[in-house]
Amino acid sequence: MTGKGMRLLLATATGAAVLAGGTVTILTPAASAAAACTLNDADVTALTVDDAYIPIKDDATVTFEATIKDPYKLVNGTGDDAGKKFLEKNVTLLEADFQRTGETGWTAATVGQVPAPPTGAQTSAPASVKIKGSFKIKKGDKDGKWLVRLTVKRGGSGNDSCREVTVDPQVKFVYAGVTDPVVLRSGGDTKVKIRASIVGASSVKGRLYSDDESDSVDLALTKGDGGSWTAETSFDTSYATGTWTLELQASRGGQTLKIEEADTFTVRRGAGKKVKSKVSFDVSANKVRRGKSVRLFGKAYRGYSPYAGKTVGLYYKKRGGGWTFAYYVKASGTGRFSKTIKPRFDAHWRAVVGGTGKTYGSKSGHEYVDVR
Repeated sequence: MTGKGMRLLLATATGAAVLAGGTVTILTPAASAAAACTLNDADVTALTVDDAYIPIKDDATVTFEATIKDPYKLVNGTGDDAGKKFLEKNVTLLEADFQRTGETGWTAATVGQVPAPPTGAQTSAPASVKIKGSFKIKKGDKDGKWLVRLTVKRGGSGNDSCREVTVDPQVKFVYAGVTDPVVLRSGGDTKVKIRASIVGASSVKGRLYSDDESDSVDLALTKGDGGSWTAETSFDTSYATGTWTLELQASRGGQTLKIEEADTFTVRRGAGKKVKSKVSFDVSANKVRRGKSVRLFGKAYRGYSPYAGKTVGLYYKKRGGGWTFAYYVKASGTGRFSKTIKPRFDAHWRAVVGGTGKTYGSKSGHEYVDVR
């Protein structure tokens, strides 16, 4: 084999990343995967990285643990200790850094050092030692594939070990829906189902409360596939009728995103023939420069079908103010609607479907647009 061929063969060596219980465990390189960022199995046999995510507010400290191979070596004693063996450090220095997605530079991380070896005569050297380190993720960082690199020095020389770490996106509320209407019937309970789509959360709590009376129900939502969260409760005839609101709190790493009005729904007595409606809503950007455009869009439903041709109202609310009508937009045959605007001030936006004699009205969750 030519020297060039040998270099190409060596360039294909890599390792494997195993996801288990929310922790990324990086094992000794396997023989066949892609090569740019791998562990050096002569120095590091495993690397685990705790929960990595873009924080909601304060910086998130992400810890990692490396298993360092052959941290000590046996040396012969001298003088009165001749014939005995003692331990001394084989690894003299550890350095760590990390690289954010989309960047080429490296940022220093914090990492511990191999501790001093046991004193006294020894018969063998420990095969490995575990060392902890950490790095910080900021609110404005990008999620995706990051790199963590560990340099192990033995004397004057040093070898790098590197692996990809998946940094999850910041917690974001997408939509939520509650059974609507909730029809209270005498002699039995009425099931109320709650569904929400929240990206990046590790736990979600909710509260249903009456807008007019003191009734409320606390909920703990269960995580499903992707960003889906669900809960179920029951109402009986003792509950207040009228408009109710769903409030959600989505948490990750000790930080919480509060969605004060995730959805609204109606509680009433007796049978009804009206069909419920639902409207989803989103914006193309939550931050926009003054004079630039942002798209307000979503989809309207009547029952489980698209609300074709329905007129949807778009409303905004400035800080400390109430909801103000801004635009009407007509849904397409598939229930989708869209409106491109150039916002002039910071505000929350939402979509509203008006009720009719045969269909209940509905309101979407709201999205904040920051004009800079």
